[in-house]
Amino acid sequence: LFMTAVSLAIAAVPEGLPAIVTICLALGMQRMIKHNALIRKLPAVETLGCATVICSDKTGTLTQNEMTVVEGYAGVAGFRVSGEGYSPEGEFSTETGAFDAGTAPDVALLLKGGLVCNDALLELHASDEGHSSWRIIGDPTEGAMVVAAAKGGFSREALSPQLPRVQEIPFDSDRKRMSTIHRVEASAQRSASWVTPYLVFVKGAPDVVLDLCSRRMENGQPVPMTTAMREEISARNHEMACRALRVLAVACRPVTAVPEPMTPETVEQDLVFLGLLGMIDPARPEVVEALKVAHGAGLKCVMVTGDYKDTAEAIARDIGMLTPGGGVLTGAEIEKLSDTELAARANNLQVCCRVSPQHKTRIVNAMKANGHVVAMTGDGVNDAP
Repeated sequence: LFMTAVSLAIAAVPEGLPAIVTICLALGMQRMIKHNALIRKLPAVETLGCATVICSDKTGTLTQNEMTVVEGYAGVAGFRVSGEGYSPEGEFSTETGAFDAGTAPDVALLLKGGLVCNDALLELHASDEGHSSWRIIGDPTEGAMVVAAAKGGFSREALSPQLPRVQEIPFDSDRKRMSTIHRVEASAQRSASWVTPYLVFVKGAPDVVLDLCSRRMENGQPVPMTTAMREEISARNHEMACRALRVLAVACRPVTAVPEPMTPETVEQDLVFLGLLGMIDPARPEVVEALKVAHGAGLKCVMVTGDYKDTAEAIARDIGMLTPGGGVLTGAEIEKLSDTELAARANNLQVCCRVSPQHKTRIVNAMKANGHVVAMTGDGVNDAP
């Protein structure tokens, strides 16, 4: 009673109230730190306790972000890749037989393009205990492409002197692609009649890259892209994505000189489609239980990702985030909705895919317009806004 009386006496004095609130929040922050959660601003402790919706990115947050290429499509045939993790030990098998760079030029060029249009590094790391393991320095998605190329017999050390990078347009979450320009050494130019002094390589989302292609590679030669070819590529992409694979496309463009000015419009046009790479990114085992806890506490959980629709839906179903009747919206559909219309559909939303950073902000604002307190979690630059 004495302690309560002292507390009430202090709280009755206006100067004492901020101190008490600050101490309460600081104690809350200490409890959060014990659960490995860092708080930058003290009021976030209180806000987090009031949250009613969690918007979560997919890759690296709901999934392990340990990408491994398991299959692909190049030319007119698909192929499979064996092996686990980041080890370069594995085998290729195509629909027409065993892989050989000489007899499967389309697959070889796809792997080369994925390797050089790439900033990740594969290295053998020795631990303090004396054990060695392969690891990736850089983005795991890019790392998966480097490992796939290594399994096909291609390394950055051997390929860089033949195709030195001279310019690049970095990956952008709005464009959903990255481009690099490489000078082709004389010996490599003689390898095929269509090869020019410079090659542009583009990698990114399949639907975006495919729209920029006017030709595709077939048996080592570019051929005009037909409607039937586009439908076949889209069908392959859809099939892989429905099996929860993350799919990236690679394309190239032979040019006689570095395009001027260096803009996406001048560089990323009239491309030759090289193929698709499908990689698996398994869900984190703890996510299913975390979702059950969140739902049990009355929290609504929404996946907000830039990934392809079929991939996002497949992962969301696997972990129990997408339930029958749950709403799914793409970035293109969000563009067509007004803020009022988006808010009206927000309460039923469970998956938002193919979204840009601006779409993520609009989704959060739509939830807030319905009276929700929204927590956003993710590990990418597109989650920062």
